[in-house]
Amino acid sequence: MSKVLVYSTIDCGYSTKLMEELDSSGIDYEKINLSLYPKRWDEVTIHTDGQKISPVMINGDDVTIGYNGLGCVY
Repeated sequence: MSKVLVYSTIDCGYSTKLMEELDSSGIDYEKINLSLYPKRWDEVTIHTDGQKISPVMINGDDVTIGYNGLGCVY
């Protein structure tokens, strides 16, 4: 089973909500804080047609952009 990756930003409430939901569901994930590591945006934009959006969750081949369809655009 592949590890879940969550690309998030400090100032995005949708990122916080997504991680709270994963925590409460007991889902293990790796958080990549784009506020601290801005060079990692390149990894996100591959999945978002070039847009800087947070959060983005990657689980194997499945990519989820935003939280319940909502996200922060940068």
